[in-house]
Amino acid sequence: MIRRLFVTATLFCGLVVDVAAQTGGGVDMVKKNVSDTILQNRTLLLAGTFDAQKAMLQLFPGKYYSRSYGKEGKDELVNWECKTCQSKVYPDANQEEVEAFPFRDGVATRVINVMDFKDSSGMQYKVVAFNHSVFDAEGLQVSRFTGGLLGLAKFVLTDQGWKLRMYQPAIASYGAFAQCPTPRPLLIGKDQYAFVLPHSNGPGGGPFTKDYYLVAGINGGYQQIMAAYGVAKTQVDPEEQESSWTSEYRVDPSNKTYFRDIIITLKGTINAADTDALPSQIKAVLKGRKTAAFVAEERYVYRAGKGYELKEVRITN
Repeated sequence: MIRRLFVTATLFCGLVVDVAAQTGGGVDMVKKNVSDTILQNRTLLLAGTFDAQKAMLQLFPGKYYSRSYGKEGKDELVNWECKTCQSKVYPDANQEEVEAFPFRDGVATRVINVMDFKDSSGMQYKVVAFNHSVFDAEGLQVSRFTGGLLGLAKFVLTDQGWKLRMYQPAIASYGAFAQCPTPRPLLIGKDQYAFVLPHSNGPGGGPFTKDYYLVAGINGGYQQIMAAYGVAKTQVDPEEQESSWTSEYRVDPSNKTYFRDIIITLKGTINAADTDALPSQIKAVLKGRKTAAFVAEERYVYRAGKGYELKEVRITN
């Protein structure tokens, strides 16, 4: 055991030295071939203060780069490829044809965010969200209608350190320009957290429509359990005959232990010339008029084996 820890520490020190040599811009980046174990069940223990970048290096041991952009911050990423991995196609919320992962030309992996929470016993957890995009020597993330492929890793605090509890290197793609939106934790039951992904896309200049996707841990892995479409739409020109609305979501404080109902409130203006993306209950608000303001609630209920489904739409104004 001591020997394994020593070897791990030595390897990590080597990574740090390598990183120092690669910091900075102006030079094309490279990628490193890794073992196919990168996508398998992993064991990982991080001692001391939790460090998301260190976790990324351990889970995706490719070529690490840290590039500074003045006051705007840093871009930290790992470039890798896996020549022996069995590739798999993951869905993209844009419904565009997507390349199998790991990508043929290599992968660039970045940390999106770290989410902290505790359960009722006081146990502490951290969930790291990763974004995978196609490797680019200049570090660019392009492709307007391709999302960033989301991965999640959950750690629990033990006496020995932060232990990897659940790991899903790839789940699905969301967002645009190969950049997954930041997931937000949502308590949907007793000590049960899910993660909301507000996905938005549309033509250049808009209008942009938004969907909510929900990812949760089930049967030892993460998967998408809800898709709420058309929860918001931007307005491009007030002079145009367009409908626009915003939304907020919350969990119904019921006595359900797990998978409590989710309520999405829509608020905006409907125009008779632009009703395609709205449910019939909201269209009925027009009542022969050209425009009308509306407030509505969509209730999503969990069905075992199917995930959350839209049960009803209720007009509240």
